[in-house]
Amino acid sequence: MRTYGALIAMVAVIGIAAGCGREKTQVIARVDQQPITQRQLWEALEKADSGDAGRRTLDSLIVRQLVRQEANKRGIQVSPQELQGRLEGMKDYVLAGTGKDFQSWLADTGQTEQDVTSHISLQMLTAKLVITEADRKKYFEENKERLADLPHNNEAVIYRQIVVGSKEEAEGIYRELTAAQPGKGKKKADFTEIAGARSLDPMTRWRGGMVGWMVKGKSTQPDLEKTLFSLKPGGISKPLPLTAPAGAATGAGKEEKRPEWWLVLKVEKHIPPHEITLEGNADVIEEWMMNDPRFQTQLQEFFGNLRARADVDIVSPRYRMLQEAYQRGREARERQLKATQTAPAAPGVVEAPAAPARGEKERPRAAPPARGK
Repeated sequence: MRTYGALIAMVAVIGIAAGCGREKTQVIARVDQQPITQRQLWEALEKADSGDAGRRTLDSLIVRQLVRQEANKRGIQVSPQELQGRLEGMKDYVLAGTGKDFQSWLADTGQTEQDVTSHISLQMLTAKLVITEADRKKYFEENKERLADLPHNNEAVIYRQIVVGSKEEAEGIYRELTAAQPGKGKKKADFTEIAGARSLDPMTRWRGGMVGWMVKGKSTQPDLEKTLFSLKPGGISKPLPLTAPAGAATGAGKEEKRPEWWLVLKVEKHIPPHEITLEGNADVIEEWMMNDPRFQTQLQEFFGNLRARADVDIVSPRYRMLQEAYQRGREARERQLKATQTAPAAPGVVEAPAAPARGEKERPRAAPPARGK
């Protein structure tokens, strides 16, 4: 499960890599039957770029390689079960945030499932390399109250709505949506199409009527909540008058009925309540920690060390400045190591062995040979 902010960030970051494995000759547009290929678009983007965007993207690709190499060195992996769990949780947030099923969202954003899983696995590897298990557990205990507000830790529904101006119109839409046999020559009515064409709510209309989550017990409209939680996934509600929160218009503390606004609802998914555990919220905990100022320094040091140790050879002159930046980083690290090695130890102090890298278990020291051998 993920927060909306994480989903938006994920879309932006994945967009950098999406299409990297596509065929260069893939046709992405036609003008008077003349094709424009993926290669032509890439070349035009590169020519239009002053070099900054290209260097940032190349640096991002290099760092991804370095993270995976570091994980391999330390024997850190992401299991297929872990990856699938993250992916399944993400699908609910894609649906609630965009109104689209996962496959439609992939198509709209020009990605494949492999693009997304690759990005998720990279995030998970980075977290395992940077965050210790002790820090993770401590942070979880400190943030249980925040976790209690997340939809997946409660009984919740993901739902859509169509908002119209009269009870008669709402009843007509309900009949269209629930008709066992549509009229001759007509296809079965689709909720998202009707919402996009006829709903009066501009905030949800463009998402096929998708509102998002409702957590049980958290709504200010009890009639709406009662109706939603009585529906099974795929269920359509009978027309429901929209009720304003108590005192919203009059200030008199009474609920105001608005007969000019009527709702037809559809539940897409029902989420049962879950016990709040670290395993069930690992992705959220990792994301919060990565954005917490207390751990930002660790994260920046980790990436800085990766870059400084990297043997990077950038062939294209266009991105030579990035090569120079990596070289400066290596030289600074070498100077730092040299200064550390040549500094005299304090009198009477025995230097401790270097600590293992974060996420790496300390290797046992070799035992002395047995007597007589």
